[in-house]
Amino acid sequence: MKRLIRPALPDDFTTLVAIDQSCFEEDVAYDAYELRYFMSQSSATTLVAEVDGAIAGFLLFEIRGAQSGATLVTLDVTDIYRNAGIGSALLAHSEELLANHHTTCYRLQVDTTNSVALEFYSRRGFHVVRTLRHYYPNGADAYLMEKRLGALTRVHEG
Repeated sequence: MKRLIRPALPDDFTTLVAIDQSCFEEDVAYDAYELRYFMSQSSATTLVAEVDGAIAGFLLFEIRGAQSGATLVTLDVTDIYRNAGIGSALLAHSEELLANHHTTCYRLQVDTTNSVALEFYSRRGFHVVRTLRHYYPNGADAYLMEKRLGALTRVHEG
C-alpha cells in the first residue's frame, strides 16, 4: 500500500467536497462554496492523503494573525480508510508544517457529542479550552480544543 501526503490540487476539489459531505451531517458539512472559500484563503493550506493513488482524506488548516496560531478547519477521512492512520498522518504532517512556520498554538472545534473525534484529538495532545454554545448551524455545541506546538527538531544538511 503506497501512501502519500501532498498539497491539494485544483483537480482534487470535487472529491474533497464529496469526502467532507460524507463525513458530516448535511447541516454541518461544507458545501462547495464554503469549502472553496476556506481553501482559497492565502493563509490556508490543504493537505491530501493518497493511498495507492486514490484520495483517502484531507486536512485544511489556516494560520491566524502573526503566525503564532493556527486553526484546523477540517480533517476528513473516507470510511474505508478510517482507523488506518490516515488522520494521524495528516495531523502530524500539518503540525510539522506549522512548527516550520514557528506556530505555537493549534486550535480546532469539535462537536461535544463526537466521542470518536474527541478521543482522537485528546490522544494527540489537544485539550478542551471551553465550550462554544450553538456553534454549528444545526445548533449543536462544540468544544474549542487547543494544542501547544513546540519547536520540532529540524535536520540541517551541511
